[in-house]
This record gives sequence, C-alpha cells and structure tokens, in this order.
Amino acid sequence: MKIGVVGSGTVGTILTQTFSRGDNKIILSHSRGAGSLASRRDEFAANVVFGEVADALQQSLVIIAVPFGIAPDVLRQVTDYQQRIVVDVTNQFTADFKKIDTRPLTGSEVIAAAANNARVIKAFNTLPHELMTGEVDGPGRRVLFYAGDDKDAKKTFAALVKPLNFRPVNLGKLRHGGSVMQVGGGLGHTAFVQLDETY
Repeated sequence: MKIGVVGSGTVGTILTQTFSRGDNKIILSHSRGAGSLASRRDEFAANVVFGEVADALQQSLVIIAVPFGIAPDVLRQVTDYQQRIVVDVTNQFTADFKKIDTRPLTGSEVIAAAANNARVIKAFNTLPHELMTGEVDGPGRRVLFYAGDDKDAKKTFAALVKPLNFRPVNLGKLRHGGSVMQVGGGLGHTAFVQLDETY
C-alpha cells in the first residue's frame, strides 16, 4: 500500500519504521520540507522516501502524526480525500501536556470533520510509543485497538497491521471507540499481548 506519514517526530518515525516492514511504499514528510529529513536517511528502509506534506496527504492511506492542535489545519490542505483512509494517531494534548476539550465531539470526530470525505480510523494512540512497533518480549501479538465509522476501511486497516505482529481489536465507531481510546477514556497508555493458546 502507498502510505503517507505526516509528522516525523517520535510517533511518525516509529510508525514509518513499523509499516516499512510490510510490502508498503511510504512517504515520510515534515512541515520544514523533505530536505530537512535528508540527514536521517540511515534510520529508514529503502521503501521509505522523504516528501512534502502535500504529497504525503495524497497517498492511499495517510497517517496523521502531528500535534492534535494543528492536525485539523494540516488535513484541510486537501479539499476532498475521495474516500481514502486517514489514520488518526493523535492525542488531545497541548505542547505542555494540557488536555484539549473537544466536547461534544470526540477527538477523532474533530479529525474526521477536518478530513473531508476521508474514512478515518483511530488507532495507535493508546500504546506507549515504544510499543508501536508491534514487537513483543516473548510469544504473542501486540493488541492494537482501533475504531472507525467505515467497515471496509476497518477491514483494510486490520489486514494491513496483522502481518506486523499486531492483533487488531475493533472497538466500533469513532463516537464510542474513539471516546474510550482518547485521553481520559480508560484505554490510554495500555499494553496487552494476545497469546495463541491451545486447549
């Protein structure tokens, strides 16, 4: 799959490295331009290229990994996502870690409203960043909660992450699933591993 990653901080970097283990082509972008990433070439596999934010936003699947406060404006750079998938990995914090109140909407509903005609998936934000690789210390697969309003988009997302050692768990729509995954929702900063048991 062609994946655009918007944001090259800790989360954007780890998710770029994670998805590059699959049969994907990835454009990693930063607001300062592709050239600002050139010195980091050795951090990424050959199927990762550096591009502009505008290019990353045009890929089949877009991972939005910028601070929540600026994410809507970044997404509005595209007027019509034409049913492409946008994966929201943000958390509702300011730069000094104060919670951003989005009521009556969930954070992902705010993201979905900004990404016109996109199919938005909420995922990864409940995991500590060091566990976003899918790797586990021992047997089993890393549980990955996700939510979204489009069934086909969720199927596509689940199929994409399963080969990366994730056990995707569908929490339903953005309204309910997003509410339990976002800051203060109960599943934040949790880490579970599914073991394959024989009876």
